Amino acid sequence: MTQILRITGAFGIRGAVRVWSFSENLCAYKEIFDKNGNGFAFHVLKFLGNGRVVVVIDGVCDRNAAESLKGEIFYVKKSDFPEIRKNEFYLCDLIGKDVFVADSDVRCSVVSAENYGAGDLLELSHEGTTFLVPFTRENFPDSEDKFLITREAFRGFKN
Repeated sequence: MTQILRITGAFGIRGAVRVWSFSENLCAYKEIFDKNGNGFAFHVLKFLGNGRVVVVIDGVCDRNAAESLKGEIFYVKKSDFPEIRKNEFYLCDLIGKDVFVADSDVRCSVVSAENYGAGDLLELSHEGTTFLVPFTRENFPDSEDKFLITREAFRGFKN
């Protein structure tokens, strides 16, 4: 399962919650799961902007119940992910993937994918050292046969 949202607080008196969404398309999902695997239907009530959303979770009926969920993380099943187009990726699918430096035999691996608010970053590992590289088309050009990083991006972050 993959994290989809984190509850940041209550919204109003009828049990709605404010969440930080880890998806650009939260409405594509019908069910979320808690850390124990319990499923809950939910729906989006309002988009606040910058990844902040108000949702209503079935069974959360008042402000006290909503406040008790603050900090809880909810998940979705990977099988529920929307289809993606060619040359698009789910960041979670890149973890563990080999990355080859263009025009060389140097190979790294993706350790994690992060986003601290300024764009997606891939943490790469090479010879026991890890470093973060912005996940942009300039750093990771399209390739039919391999997942590539440009020599310039590799040199810029490896040194």
